[in-house]
Amino acid sequence: MHPAFQLLLCFILFMLIHISVMAACARALGITVRGISYGVGPTLLTVGKIHLKLLPLAGNVVLKDTREETLYDDDRCLDAYNFQPLWKQVLLPLSGVGMLLALSLGIMGASGWERFVAAFGQIIHGALAPLSTAQALLGDGESFARTHGFALVFALFSLKLCAFNLLPFAGLNGGQALLAIARGGKPYVAWEESVAKWLLLPGLAILLAWVAAFGWYGWQAMSA
Repeated sequence: MHPAFQLLLCFILFMLIHISVMAACARALGITVRGISYGVGPTLLTVGKIHLKLLPLAGNVVLKDTREETLYDDDRCLDAYNFQPLWKQVLLPLSGVGMLLALSLGIMGASGWERFVAAFGQIIHGALAPLSTAQALLGDGESFARTHGFALVFALFSLKLCAFNLLPFAGLNGGQALLAIARGGKPYVAWEESVAKWLLLPGLAILLAWVAAFGWYGWQAMSA
């Protein structure tokens, strides 16, 4: 299978497992799920609370949350995410990544942990040099994909994405857990919105840098 198709399948599988585990975890913890989106962009299909979108590159789980919606005065909010104990507010955003990390380490074995730890530095260094360092890393990834089966390719890809999602920036699972800890389990704090906006910028910058790196790598490959 061509590495580009493997990459797409890895994205889809990672997204399906990540979002599904978070939704299942929310329900198990007694938190109301408002909606589940697989993918981003225009909606192709809606079945109940599940929305299937055009681009299978990300997704999200919308929870009952008093910071995002206005509720009735007599609603005790016992099933709202931000009214849960601190451990639940931390566990939920980490559940999908935790499951994928365990699955990937189970496939790759001991070497998987080393690759996972190394991924944090690779993500940052690649984002700082998308046309050099990132290109070398993508080349290594392509070589791995051409010489290994899909299970190992998915495990490696998943470990890298798990590391990215655990970065302490808003919009990522690590940032969500960090903000929950900073709130100390409180449903709402006045400073959270402004802090979250500032924490969103580094994560967005890293993401855009890697999008540029993937684009340049693909362009170079087609031009060769």
